[in-house]
Amino acid sequence: MGSEIPTESMATLVWEELDPFPPLDDATEVRDIDRGEDESSDISMLVSDHDVLDCSICCEPLKPPIFQCLVGHVCCSSCYQRLCDKCHICCRTTGHNRCFAMEKLVSSIKVTCTNKRYGCNTIMPYYELKEHEQTCFYLRCYCPYSNCYSFECKRSFRNHLKVVHKSRVVDFRYDEAFKVVLTKSCTVKVLAEKDYIFFLYKRDEGSLGLYALSIVCMRASHLKEPQFWYEIETDGTVGSRKVRYLQLRSNVESCVPKGDSERSKFSLYVPPDLCFPNGDIHVFVCIKKIQDSDTS
Repeated sequence: MGSEIPTESMATLVWEELDPFPPLDDATEVRDIDRGEDESSDISMLVSDHDVLDCSICCEPLKPPIFQCLVGHVCCSSCYQRLCDKCHICCRTTGHNRCFAMEKLVSSIKVTCTNKRYGCNTIMPYYELKEHEQTCFYLRCYCPYSNCYSFECKRSFRNHLKVVHKSRVVDFRYDEAFKVVLTKSCTVKVLAEKDYIFFLYKRDEGSLGLYALSIVCMRASHLKEPQFWYEIETDGTVGSRKVRYLQLRSNVESCVPKGDSERSKFSLYVPPDLCFPNGDIHVFVCIKKIQDSDTS
């Protein structure tokens, strides 16, 4: 009596207050609990229902600040601002307070990136995982070249293009137009900003006698943020005249599986007359990164 409860017991008690463990067969994720500066004291805990780490309203991971009603039902700060001091579960209107215990808990739960098997050693709080994986340098995708089935991550992608395909990455900056030359035999160009890689595809639509140009982003297809838009226009010749022809503005789709990247909903269709005498197509591209506040 009166002696301090060991840290292991404290961790167990917290989980029992939140939600008793369902059967072990339902356990899905492993989380590392930070026990302080002494790394040797870290332990691993099995989280059988990771929904307890998510807001019960928006289902996004809970992160500080976290609010709770007097009964103990918690929600994230974004949802709290829309509740008008009425609990979404028990409907009590007794107001909300900060839940510092839950904030400390979610901040101490560390996870590894799902790309760990490919070399990413980043360890972060659970609520930072989604944002990290959107820009993880170890995100892997198939090489965009049709006869290559290599599965590369961002960090090794440049070297793969240079060594295997004798090609180079076209570096650019968001919101700035840049020129790309697509040779007659070229089917794809790789475009890179500091955080994302894009593929500029050229498909020969033989039945139409046209070339279809489209841009996709190299990232998991389910990731919707941030959003990108691109503008693309051609620069060619008609007879002896140099002309600036078609223009397309479209959102950038995401891809990882081979084949998905080439099935863009929108394309700029270029007639052969706009090609240079040697078969090259000159295009001007501008890619824009749309922040959340810009989409409202």
